[in-house]
Amino acid sequence: MGATEKGEYCRTWWPTALGLLVFSIPTLSAATELGYGLGYSAVHSNNMALSSTDPRADWLNVAKGKLAWQENNLRNFSARVYSQLEYDDYQHQVFSNQTLFTLNSAATWMIKPQSLSWTADDYYGQVPIIPFATITPNNIQNVNVFTTGPNVLVHVDPLNTLAFGARYDNFHAGVANNNSNRVGGFVGWLYQYSPITVFSLNYHGEHTKYTQNVAVSGYSRQDLFLRMNTHLQDTAWIADLGGTWLNQRLNQTGRGNVNGVYARLLASHRLTERSTVDVTAMSAITDTEDAILSAEAVGGIASGTTVGTDIYRQDSVSATYTYSRGYSTDSVNLFDQKLKYYTAPLDQQQTGADVQLGYRLSGMLLGNIFGSYVRSRFYESSVINRIGQEGAGLTYEARPNIFLGLEGQVTRQRSNAAANSYSEKRIVLSISYYSNFAFVNAGNVVPSLMEQDNIARDIMYSR
Repeated sequence: MGATEKGEYCRTWWPTALGLLVFSIPTLSAATELGYGLGYSAVHSNNMALSSTDPRADWLNVAKGKLAWQENNLRNFSARVYSQLEYDDYQHQVFSNQTLFTLNSAATWMIKPQSLSWTADDYYGQVPIIPFATITPNNIQNVNVFTTGPNVLVHVDPLNTLAFGARYDNFHAGVANNNSNRVGGFVGWLYQYSPITVFSLNYHGEHTKYTQNVAVSGYSRQDLFLRMNTHLQDTAWIADLGGTWLNQRLNQTGRGNVNGVYARLLASHRLTERSTVDVTAMSAITDTEDAILSAEAVGGIASGTTVGTDIYRQDSVSATYTYSRGYSTDSVNLFDQKLKYYTAPLDQQQTGADVQLGYRLSGMLLGNIFGSYVRSRFYESSVINRIGQEGAGLTYEARPNIFLGLEGQVTRQRSNAAANSYSEKRIVLSISYYSNFAFVNAGNVVPSLMEQDNIARDIMYSR
């Protein structure tokens, strides 16, 4: 279980997962889409522990199961669940064997269509304990984030709508001392400027109480901003501009106030039926809980995140190009972000790029190449990590739904902290069964901007 005991691992996720399941059972229909996958991988690494001084080769046996379910065709209910269970067995015990579970889920119940709904979102997965150290099984912890609450729309007239809502959030991490409970609410005035554009004035307030932190008992945050939401046939964007007022409850020195700009842009343009360009930019005060809930991927370690609900200002920009086909996706992602923390000495900047390209070599054989580079600078510790990775793979569809894989990759990290520098060569042999390859591996709980064809769905306050 890495750094978390198995008992706590079970306690932190199963009540939430069970609650979402019970929440959805009454509305299951024939329109439900269900998919699953089973697989085994044999992984050989010449430096399994990613050590700078003592590289040790090892074989890693990985058994993995995936389950995906979504319901979007009912008038009063929609839900998506993506989950993954993984067991890692290290042949020479470079690390202890471990079990990893990831759950990414969301559900909305339209109690009264177009006026009253209830939403619930949950993410369970793994994040680093020490974000500037090498990510190995000894440096990960389980984390669970859950949020739920009602949304109310009051249609004053055909052009004006009032939006209200409330939220309860819970954040739990296996090792961090910033576990928390949060209550909040929002109100918005929405004006239908045109058939494709909605302007809104929004206020959001919340109070977060830490359950363990000895230095900071909690904080209150208020956001006031204007929003423009536009949805064309091939282009969609959401633009926010306003301010944030933050009040920290410091256990030893009283209170600390932080004010600042809240600005955000989400834009998406469909170039063709298969290709899309997405651009995001923001300057805002946020925290780890919001960052995790806004993530769409399932499986793998969420690198760059922090040890708890530490609050920070994020200044970031990213651009992504994707081209999707049946069994593979080409993508190019460029990003730069700077995080300034108010409750932890973790100020950092990350700049990087990620490229993945796939090609169908024949009717049943797919090839892919990939590469990435990330430069991370941690100001307080003066640590600078530069990590590059490149590799290639082949996927062969031996029979319908059965896939054989071969992948090789090289990873190099250079750092001014000697213990963080390493190089690794890795080979992966795999066999997998997928009932629906594209659906099971989507890992997407939040519909893309281009898929959100109902403006009423977008005007509910969310980050």
